[in-house]
Amino acid sequence: MTGKNPTGKLSSVQSTGAEAVDPAVSMSGAGRVILLNVDLNVRHLLSDKGGEQLCFDDMASAGQLFVELEQMNYQVDAMLLGVQLKEPVRIAQRIHSMGRDIPLLILTEPARYEQLRQALKFAPFLGNHVVPWSTGELGKLPGILIETVIRTQKRRAYRGSIAAAQKRLGDVQRERPQVTHYLDRLLDHAPIGVLNVDIQGAVLGLNRRASQILRLTEREALGTSLFDFFPEPDREKLRNMIAQCVAPTRMRRPKVFDISSSVGTVCFIEVMASSLVDRSGQLGATVILQDVSGRVRAEQERREAEEALRISERRYRELVQTMSEALALTDEQHFITYVNESFCDMFGYSSDEVIGKNLLNFVHQDDYDIMRQRMSKPVRISGVQRYETAWVTKQGEKIYTLTSPKRIFDTDNQYVGCLGVFTDITERKQVEEREKKHMVELAHVSRVTTIGEMSSQIAHELAQPLTAIAGLSTGCVKMLRAGTGDREEILESLTDINQQANRAREIVVRLRNFVRNEEMRYAPIELNELVRTVVNLVEVEARWNQLPVSLQLSEPLSATCGDRILIEQVVLNLVRNGIEAMHHTEKERRRLTIRTSQPQADKLLVEVIDTGSGITEENLKQIFEPFFTTKSDGMGMGLVISRSIIDAHGGCLSARSNKQGGATFSFTLPTGGSDSDHAIG
Repeated sequence: MTGKNPTGKLSSVQSTGAEAVDPAVSMSGAGRVILLNVDLNVRHLLSDKGGEQLCFDDMASAGQLFVELEQMNYQVDAMLLGVQLKEPVRIAQRIHSMGRDIPLLILTEPARYEQLRQALKFAPFLGNHVVPWSTGELGKLPGILIETVIRTQKRRAYRGSIAAAQKRLGDVQRERPQVTHYLDRLLDHAPIGVLNVDIQGAVLGLNRRASQILRLTEREALGTSLFDFFPEPDREKLRNMIAQCVAPTRMRRPKVFDISSSVGTVCFIEVMASSLVDRSGQLGATVILQDVSGRVRAEQERREAEEALRISERRYRELVQTMSEALALTDEQHFITYVNESFCDMFGYSSDEVIGKNLLNFVHQDDYDIMRQRMSKPVRISGVQRYETAWVTKQGEKIYTLTSPKRIFDTDNQYVGCLGVFTDITERKQVEEREKKHMVELAHVSRVTTIGEMSSQIAHELAQPLTAIAGLSTGCVKMLRAGTGDREEILESLTDINQQANRAREIVVRLRNFVRNEEMRYAPIELNELVRTVVNLVEVEARWNQLPVSLQLSEPLSATCGDRILIEQVVLNLVRNGIEAMHHTEKERRRLTIRTSQPQADKLLVEVIDTGSGITEENLKQIFEPFFTTKSDGMGMGLVISRSIIDAHGGCLSARSNKQGGATFSFTLPTGGSDSDHAIG
């Protein structure tokens, strides 16, 4: 069941008669149950689990049922109304208006249970003879029907015994006292309280159980008013019950009274009265008492539990509505079923505008494909998953959130929906974009500065091909004017001129690409080829400083993704730092090594190793801080910019002293990736 049929309500079904239930008592015979418009699956369930103790009469329509009730000459112990039956309350009213005292169970879907219960609460039924039953608890239905039938049969037997005893008492003459004695013994062993009172309420007699319920002896009770044992507010109600019971055609309904103040302990009794005619012809009443304290306590506990649940649900709704994070609940097809106020504030929609829409409709086109891929195959994931997502508000603005999905699965491990938590990080992303732009600008300044520092070497490098071009072209001109050069010699000179011109052009293009100022562009990078390009840039400087550059490049190496110019700048900065660190090292010890490797499947490593003077422990702690430098003319920003670039690419830059007495700078980069996988900052 879905929490709709509390234990107290079951008790009300089981206690509609005038006796307590003894689990050891079984049915005197198979109970007869009428099924009206009951689903075939439910019919099979009842037959399987209650077939030996219950027999069933299937009715296809309410009209057929009413005709059968008018004509049938056998006893019916219970009745079950099906889920699909229209107007079950009206049908139940009609059955009871026909004078049929039959316990009714109305099957209903869990979602409609509370509505039906409220309708029955205000309908004119006998006490608890008519109750709803949720289809969520079909497994318990056969047992409930069996217990209801047992109680109906016992109640009918008790009432029959009392009616027979009363009839015999009126017919028997005073000279037959043994009959009176027999009746007294029978009533004394009944599990319900029985009192005979006159029309004014004076107690004429009572059985043992009635004495136990009222906490007084027979001597104390005889002749006293029954009304005195009830609280003042309930006495008039009891008087009306006794006065009305003399009308034989009037429907008698049991009522529950609280007599706790009279008996000194918590006690609730259910009272039902029927007419009584004594030997002299005077009218009175037989009052049947049943202790229902347990049932009332269970009902109170149920109401308290429901109230506590309502309070808890209200607090939970208030908590969810006032959360700063946006919440959205979706079904298995990713259609929104609930959003809180923060979601509406963040996206600019009302809840009515978004409920029923697919969550993908609000994803920005930049993240649409990857978001659809994430949502296409929902699987259980241990731990908390978070990722950044771009969305579009109602006003067309682009916002960013840190998205945390909680996928929901049922007991059969079937995906039924997802609860998404969205934290607005738009402002943080804007700050990161500004920082990224600032970093790019600093990097460009650093590259221009680096090229300025290398200007003398670059000028020398360009002078060589230009000088060769000038000399070769002059020679060709002289030979042509003098008519002394043959065709092959002039062609060879022109070929050399072309090669030197291309060499000068490559130097200029390489420098121009290196110092360009553009937005960051992510593209696949072959790291070994990038290292070789940087070595070509510093070849002249390395040659001037008389130190060899050794390449130890791992082959093959997975590709990485990033901005090629920025990565080149990092490698160039580390290589030039290594060259400068060996200015005062003996020439025979000078060696710069650049090493690439792939220590893990998802990680690439680049190491720049020099044999200079190394780095002290104190300097290692602050070497990556802004404006810290060990150079007399340094600005202290090269390594800071380099670390920012590597961090932006998802890697890590570090430094340490090595065994050769110099320093080793290394950085890592992730393998693979694409434009959409990177978030700078």
